[in-house]
Amino acid sequence: MQNDALANRLSALATAIGDATLAETGDLSESAIAAMIAIRAREPISIQHIAAVVGLTHSATVRLVDRLEKDWLVRRLRRKGREVMVETTARGKRRVRDLQARRGEIIAGLAADLSPDEAATLAGLIDRLLTAAVDAGANPHRLCRFCDTEEGAAIMATLAPEEAEEG
Repeated sequence: MQNDALANRLSALATAIGDATLAETGDLSESAIAAMIAIRAREPISIQHIAAVVGLTHSATVRLVDRLEKDWLVRRLRRKGREVMVETTARGKRRVRDLQARRGEIIAGLAADLSPDEAATLAGLIDRLLTAAVDAGANPHRLCRFCDTEEGAAIMATLAPEEAEEG
């Protein structure tokens, strides 16, 4: 019973953060936001890698990149072998920065009443839960698809050290 209550609390918190963040995105879908953050974090990045992070098929990711490119948020680069590489435009970089800043404000507001010790304890507990999620088979790139680039790199180094060294 205790685990059910904890699961409900974690789910409700994740939903609250996600809903508040998505409410501020305008016309961008959750997949588009995740794609832009992934592109910004590892640019230039292949469409195949974007698809893995976002959880879409290759063809759906191509269509997503088409829409982002039409809105001047990303651009395709020359091919690297058979792969098409993608990077964010200046407009896309600003949009990612604004989205991540807003998400940070939302979370800071939720955590404002925590003492520094409570915040550190919570961070440690979340790290343990994330590690358990990866150990259970979760893709660390998908888990961190909304992470900011610096913090995301640190989380990836913890969750999947061999992948963080490659990327």
